[in-house]
Amino acid sequence: MVTLGVVLSLLAVLGWFRLRDNIDNQATAAAETCVEGDTVLHIAADPLIAPALTELAEQWTDGGVRVIRDHCVTAEITAVDSLAAADTLGTDAWDPTLGPEPALWVPLDTRMSARAADAIDGTPRSLATSPVVLAVPTDLGRALTTATVRWQDLPRLQNDPAAMRESGLDIWGTLGLALPTGTETHATTLALEAVTAATTGIGAGPVTLEQAATPAAITAVSTLALGADTLGAVGTTADTLAALGTHPDTAAPIHAVPVIEQQLHRALTDGQVRGLTGHLPIGVAPVVDFPTAVVDAPWVDETLSRAAAEFTDYARRPEQAGILTAHGFRTADAVPEPAGELPLPRVDTVLAPADPTVDDVLVALRLAPVSPRKVTMVVDTSTSMGTPAGDGTHLTATAGAVREAMRRASINSVMGMYVFADTPEGHRVAVIRDGLTAAKRAAMSSILDDIDLVDREPVYATLTAAYRDAVDNYDPGRPNSVLVVVDSDDPDEAAARDLRAAIDELSSPDTPVRIDVVVLGDRTDAVLEQAAEATDGSLTVVDTTDPADLTDLLRKLTS
Repeated sequence: MVTLGVVLSLLAVLGWFRLRDNIDNQATAAAETCVEGDTVLHIAADPLIAPALTELAEQWTDGGVRVIRDHCVTAEITAVDSLAAADTLGTDAWDPTLGPEPALWVPLDTRMSARAADAIDGTPRSLATSPVVLAVPTDLGRALTTATVRWQDLPRLQNDPAAMRESGLDIWGTLGLALPTGTETHATTLALEAVTAATTGIGAGPVTLEQAATPAAITAVSTLALGADTLGAVGTTADTLAALGTHPDTAAPIHAVPVIEQQLHRALTDGQVRGLTGHLPIGVAPVVDFPTAVVDAPWVDETLSRAAAEFTDYARRPEQAGILTAHGFRTADAVPEPAGELPLPRVDTVLAPADPTVDDVLVALRLAPVSPRKVTMVVDTSTSMGTPAGDGTHLTATAGAVREAMRRASINSVMGMYVFADTPEGHRVAVIRDGLTAAKRAAMSSILDDIDLVDREPVYATLTAAYRDAVDNYDPGRPNSVLVVVDSDDPDEAAARDLRAAIDELSSPDTPVRIDVVVLGDRTDAVLEQAAEATDGSLTVVDTTDPADLTDLLRKLTS
């Protein structure tokens, strides 16, 4: 007697074979319509999202081949650094060393796609998101949260143990925030964007070039960079994260590194690192959004363009969110499962993406930070400064260069200025040397605009007075220098001897004050050259036909 269970089992088997035959027949029928043959949709994807896209691509064709304009289409993913892809897409030809020519590009975020806007068809659409956080040891993460640390607090915590004590973080000494640069280190750039936005108080942004060039922003980024430079050489963000995970304690030189949350989530999930968590400072959050960008290039035909659009629509469906969140990404509908003690805080306000030129400025500042200095300027204000130069005179060129130098100088610098004058000494203090407040910066920037030129040329006597003053008031907390901008020849041999004697008397390893000399025009001065050499300073002759050279030099010597 045949039981009901046997009958049901038999029907199930027969149903499976019929379903399989139907699928095979459909696939065969679809394949027969591919009269144009097989086509591969090549997708260049940032390395962080490439594994998730590979799963999505496999699932895209699990139900049979994709037929698009009589082509059987499959998708292949190549992991490509986002900045490298942006650079090559901005040219007329794809760099073959990066892989096959893509029809679809999924960079790290919108800032990257903006770098190659002319090579993109339509408006890129976000596939997934992930905020930038600080990867830190778990104990430090808890302490940073308790201390309610903001993005604008990071520069002080980076270099000032007193600031760490005030926040209850004194056991860590200083923050020890590494800032990797180069390939696959975009989290560093976005963290600098966030610090700049918070420091300048612009809210959700985006950060502009003007804001990135403010003294407050320059000082904040430079302070972080100078502290990071003391931590030793680091590689990519992934390299630094791995090193931090090896020694997540107070004794390690590195205590934190900016990372994409997804990157940290995967490292914790896969067991690549242990003992770490992520901290999102209070304030507007920098977030990467992994946009899907259809490539507009000679190698992308209508079939590939449509395939790219269809894959994008498929990958953005809500039912695909599980694959993305399994890889540590956030979507509009879901967040990843917890990994270790990594919190997944809600992001209330997202920092608007800055223009790529802003990021370039911030990265350049990270690589060449502006140091706080104590500088006593000596500016020649003799009648020879009325010599024509470019569209103005030597004086106007110098005034413009000083103004630009002050605009860039650190707010932690100390500045003052001596000029020539009709006084018994032959000089006067035009701007008293003090902290570079807004008022002091304005005074230094404008003092030369309407100054009276004098017939005297007391170069050596003025330099002697300025050098003696700088040594007597030496500041061990920052580099000390006397910066001389001179155009005239000083015939006073007695004053030259006094200058040499003062340097012999006062120069000391305990109070090093270097003398940097900028000579305008095509000439040299042996006395000034000796003074610079004796104090480990410099002497540079500047061709005044191009005031930009003078501006660049003064900016360098004051930062």
